[in-house]
Amino acid sequence: MKIGYACTPLSTPLRTTRKFTLNSYNEETLKTTISDNLLDLYKILEFNNKLGIKLFRISSDIIPFGSHSINTFNWSKYFSNELKSIGEFIKNNNLRVSMHPGQYTVLNSPKDEIVNKAIDDLNYHTSLLDSMGLNSEHKIILHVGGVYDSKVESTERFMNNYTLLSKSIKNRLIIENDEKNYSFINVLNICKAINAPMVFDNLHNECFGDNNYTLDKLFELAKSTWSNEKCNMKVHYSQQDTKKKKGSHSPTIFTDDFLKYYSVAKNYNLDIMLEVKDKDFSAIKTINLIKESQNALTEVDRLMEIERYKLYLIEKGEDILKKAKDLILFSDIKDFYLYIDNLYYKEPTSASTNKALVEGFKLIEENINSRETNHFFKLKNERNYSKAKEYLHKLAEKYLCYELLSSYFFHN
Repeated sequence: MKIGYACTPLSTPLRTTRKFTLNSYNEETLKTTISDNLLDLYKILEFNNKLGIKLFRISSDIIPFGSHSINTFNWSKYFSNELKSIGEFIKNNNLRVSMHPGQYTVLNSPKDEIVNKAIDDLNYHTSLLDSMGLNSEHKIILHVGGVYDSKVESTERFMNNYTLLSKSIKNRLIIENDEKNYSFINVLNICKAINAPMVFDNLHNECFGDNNYTLDKLFELAKSTWSNEKCNMKVHYSQQDTKKKKGSHSPTIFTDDFLKYYSVAKNYNLDIMLEVKDKDFSAIKTINLIKESQNALTEVDRLMEIERYKLYLIEKGEDILKKAKDLILFSDIKDFYLYIDNLYYKEPTSASTNKALVEGFKLIEENINSRETNHFFKLKNERNYSKAKEYLHKLAEKYLCYELLSSYFFHN
């Protein structure tokens, strides 16, 4: 079982989403942007691998205007060495990657122009993964699309347009249930009809609410569409943000709900893509919970988590860090994470935020100049704590202070 997250890690400044406007398009800018994105993709995969994160969704923006008619540059040939190098790293380290075209890639649109653009976009995504030398276990996720005037006709249109796709696209394409148009049952039936695997998204299924299947049954039904595949079934896991509208992803993966899900998921050969705001932090959290259940959690794992959450815990209040340390060192890491979860919506006091900012500043003070020091303390002393925190994070990125960058303090 692999656990992963989507597109952009939070605890490192690496990113693969550099882009520019259509009006400023030129080949040199394109080359530079692609080069930077590919270099950071390799580094992100290295970063993930060191943390045991074996699943990753590559951003569709990695090649700017990848499927746009303006982009006639043969990027796959020009960057063939870099792409193959990334592919070799993925294969050599048993990683799995995927891609998820955006909301404008709609295969069942009643407009031919939109369908043709969707096919072009799927060709681009497929070409990228093919250029890395990756086999078909590295998937492309797509939603069915809109309902328009008739759900029946729109479903038929999706299945008919699916036949227009190349074999290389079909080998990678997996179809995801959504929260308002095409339910788990709808997508299951479509996938059976077109002989394609489905991606089971638990939160979308809960939002749609058209079935009373147990989680075990849902896994079993989704698994039935993967019978021709030689890889693990891929699923999406997320939790409802209780402070936002239905279907919104939670800011973090809360421990209890995940462990209930995992107690069933562990009986299937599947890989879990987390869709959550705190991305790599929750990936590490869930991986550690699984490692503990398998008696594979190490002392280093525990110590790394103390450091990751240290400033966050200081900000939450007096004596909270000490209690958290006791839990992680002398109890289960599950208890530590439950404690972290219970603190999530706790509002810090001015004094505790001030203390956390000072402790964070100590990690970088030797690297920064007097002007930056003065500006930080001006923000802090004026009690503009949110801007002081943002500025501290900006300095951490500028000076690559990884002790600060890897802190959960900036993401709550």
